[in-house]
Amino acid sequence: MKPALSSSRMFLLVLTLVALYLCYLVLRPYAAPILLAVIVAVVFYPLHRRIQQRFRSPNASALLSTAAALLVTVVPLVLLGFALSNELTGLYQSLSAKSAGQGGIVLYILHGVDQATAWIARHFPVPAVNLRAIAARRIEEASSGLVSLGAGLVGNLFVFLADGVIAFLVLFFLFRDGRSGLAYLSRLLPLSQERTAELWDRISSTLVANVYGGVAVGAVQGTLTAIAFWALGLGSPILWGLVTALFSFVPVVGSAAVWAPAGVALLFTGHFVKGIVLLAWGALVVGLADNLVRPWVISGRTSLPAVYVLLSLLGGVQAFGILGLFLGPVILSVTAALLEMLQEERENGETAVSS
Repeated sequence: MKPALSSSRMFLLVLTLVALYLCYLVLRPYAAPILLAVIVAVVFYPLHRRIQQRFRSPNASALLSTAAALLVTVVPLVLLGFALSNELTGLYQSLSAKSAGQGGIVLYILHGVDQATAWIARHFPVPAVNLRAIAARRIEEASSGLVSLGAGLVGNLFVFLADGVIAFLVLFFLFRDGRSGLAYLSRLLPLSQERTAELWDRISSTLVANVYGGVAVGAVQGTLTAIAFWALGLGSPILWGLVTALFSFVPVVGSAAVWAPAGVALLFTGHFVKGIVLLAWGALVVGLADNLVRPWVISGRTSLPAVYVLLSLLGGVQAFGILGLFLGPVILSVTAALLEMLQEERENGETAVSS
């Protein structure tokens, strides 16, 4: 009887595992941009196929596909950033002009806090709280941390740009060599062609469904926020709707990064009814849209129950950050596919034994 595993094969196996671990250590700092490039490549692959049909050169088609992905994803964000910068500049100038008569923007904010305190005391039987002192202390703490925050933002900007360059470089090579690389990986897996194709199909369909779900959530939350801003008479509702749609992709904070500060600002400037309406609309309508729309869209395209999709989204964000929005459902979908394959293999084995 031959041994199950020869010494040479055992040595190669151990050496391969060590090499794979070392590769993991080398690539771990760039895991986020690499995974981002994989997601973008899967989403834009149908477009890349069309470009390949017109341009036979692999380099030319990959370069055009990468440029198309860059135009669709980055250029709108840059334009939106410029528009948001102009809007915030105008808002700051308006606030500074209103606060000039009260000794500056800090005193203007404290005056708004006094108004909010007086309004709450008149309408709600709550214990008296010195909101002015609390606000003054928080403003002092915030101002002392602005320098370190600015330095951190500059450092994060360089990291973001470096990760973006790496992501698009990887994206180019995925477009150019992705099919051959996928075929090589398929040959390494000890599975039949049908099983391997089913796994790749599960991964790609779940990634695409996640992107569609994110876009759907952004569209719904952005539209709801724009409607609220327009109904309450706030400035630039379309712009803030677009900003809300962008922030809907950010875990934990999400759309609240837009409507929550706006509602608090309305309260501090004496517009109490508008502030309460905006905060209630944001928490009860805009915020809950994510928990309803995203699982519904993803479950409809992956045949997974919506509650499982929701749990995979929440757990994925906790484990992997923003990329967990994509990785969580993929892990769940692939796990379900593997369990189904094991079940089929067991049934086939039982059928073979009984026959």
